[in-house]
Amino acid sequence: MEYRIDQDRIEWSHCGEYVCVEACGRDSVRVRASFKAPVDRSLHYNLKPEDGEGTRAFLEGKMAVLECGGTRAEINEFGQITFFYEGKQILKEAWIDETCGMPPYQKAREYQGIGGLSCQIRAYFYANQTEHIYGMGQENRDCLDLKGCTVDLCQKNTKCTIPFYISTLGYGFLWNHPGVGRAEFAKNRFLWEASMSRQLDYVVIGGGTPARIMERYTSLTGRCPQYPDWIFGLWQSKLRYKTQEEVLEIAREHRKRKIPLSVLVVDYFHWPFQGDLRFDEKYFPEPWKMKEELEKDGIHLMVSVWPTVDMRSENYRMLRDKGCLITAEHGPDIFFLCRGALTYLDMTEPKAGRMLFEKLKENYVRHGITSFWLDEAEPEIYPYAYENMRLAKGNGLEVSCYYPFAYNQSVEAGLLREGIWETKAGQESDGIILVRSGWIGSQSLRSVIWSGDVPSTFDSFRRQLMAGLHMSMCGIVLWTTDIGGFYGGDAEDEEFRELMIRWFQFGVFCPILRMHGYRRPYEEAGSMEDMSGECNSGGGNELWSFGEEAYQIMRKYLSVRERLIPYIKEQIQIARETGTPLMRPLVYDFPEDDRVYDMGDEYLFGSQILAAPVMEYGARSRKVYLPGDGIGWVNGNTGEKAAGGTEITVDAPLDRMPVFYRE
Repeated sequence: MEYRIDQDRIEWSHCGEYVCVEACGRDSVRVRASFKAPVDRSLHYNLKPEDGEGTRAFLEGKMAVLECGGTRAEINEFGQITFFYEGKQILKEAWIDETCGMPPYQKAREYQGIGGLSCQIRAYFYANQTEHIYGMGQENRDCLDLKGCTVDLCQKNTKCTIPFYISTLGYGFLWNHPGVGRAEFAKNRFLWEASMSRQLDYVVIGGGTPARIMERYTSLTGRCPQYPDWIFGLWQSKLRYKTQEEVLEIAREHRKRKIPLSVLVVDYFHWPFQGDLRFDEKYFPEPWKMKEELEKDGIHLMVSVWPTVDMRSENYRMLRDKGCLITAEHGPDIFFLCRGALTYLDMTEPKAGRMLFEKLKENYVRHGITSFWLDEAEPEIYPYAYENMRLAKGNGLEVSCYYPFAYNQSVEAGLLREGIWETKAGQESDGIILVRSGWIGSQSLRSVIWSGDVPSTFDSFRRQLMAGLHMSMCGIVLWTTDIGGFYGGDAEDEEFRELMIRWFQFGVFCPILRMHGYRRPYEEAGSMEDMSGECNSGGGNELWSFGEEAYQIMRKYLSVRERLIPYIKEQIQIARETGTPLMRPLVYDFPEDDRVYDMGDEYLFGSQILAAPVMEYGARSRKVYLPGDGIGWVNGNTGEKAAGGTEITVDAPLDRMPVFYRE
């Protein structure tokens, strides 16, 4: 096999396969391969390829070698690639040929044609028994260490796929495919599969420690921008405030009780039909007055936006005729049913993004509203038949994981292009986006990702913490949950009241503190004429809605949050400079400590705070592991000191969550 060598690239073709191995930023090596067609080197999606420092490519006997900083890729005479970082093997493609001239049992890179230039692609790697794996986005799984797990690569409500992980062997791995697939981190092998793709594309990132790997990964995919200071206060929301007057009454009650409130959210179905992208004047007759009154109290108004389009919408025909809607490969163009038959805006089509923003500008921005909640961003389809979706960039199997990023980016791009989010001298920039789901590079957008419509249970609470820690290991800086979970909570139920307290305490030590949920009793009355129907409103979800004891505890913790904001801003600046997320698992800072490898019930909140939320009903104490031999920790509730490298049992009465500070 003949290798073509350039300074920062090695290419070859053999038996119909084309392969390109090249430097892709500091300590980072990118591998692209295709079958029966040359590699398309113009495809980048969200990567910002850079020249690798200290890069050289050369032949060494029968082997081709690419060195990029401390990362080295060795390619043997059969095209099998082995990766090293600072002399230590970190990853090796699994090529198994034990068949004495028969077809290979398993190649490292396999292609199965499924039509045209598209293939189902599989990539195999040898498993290392000693490594532990973190990242891959958000999923309601019950484990922190992903070694031994299977991960579906797709976007769903409560599931956000970001196909990147960090290994305790000292490397990061990025699967740069925007489509549906799966990853297996089994004991015998690692498998990556793209259900439909034109070429294989992955990046191996050296660095040694999680912090250095994250710095290189975010250099390649983007770092967080400047955020408005006010986003770190309390966000108030519920399903749903039905009228303009109800929104204002909630704001007035916060003012009366002297509860500091940063963001108040108008949730879905404030519009006539999905796709109209405007207030229904029957229920929100003067939105500019609503915004003005809220602004006087320092409250920022956010409105929900769905990319769904009802066939009865005033915009449907125009969007359809201009090719701005997702269409079906088979059958009618219907992907969702909610008070009507719906399709979605095709956010991979640039025209659709521009038209969406123009409607937002016309119907919201002109009233002074510059913060948007981009819901249904996966997009959520029933059933999840990705293969039946046709988008501008390809079939749903091939590109649908990219959809939430494209949705988010199109709205942000319009706000920036028009100067609506422009930062002026002496003023903070105006506006933020809340989005359900994301993808590679979402941390570079001015947005918050939240964990979706999760149940109101202690079991769900525990899983949300681990979901957030995995998101942080993908570089996501602003992440949050519906405090108390989204559905199933009854304000009169004692267990749910305790859950609200414990979840709120945790929320105070999250990047964003956000109240939201569909609370019992649900309103059953309603009709299609007054926007209730299938989207009823629920019970109260304000701090005072869960009894006096819960109210007083949450008020106390809200004051803790207010005092934390300067610290949060300092830690966000660190994220902006290095990529290190605000909220992260202990293994991020202590990768040599094997006691933290599967510890998903406590975490670091910035560099100085260790948070240990109580996630069991009725618990009034818990064990806390304090990492770092030689580090001193101080109990934030009692002032007692404890040494790192020890496990202690601490009191956790209902009005206290265990928190420790570096001494």
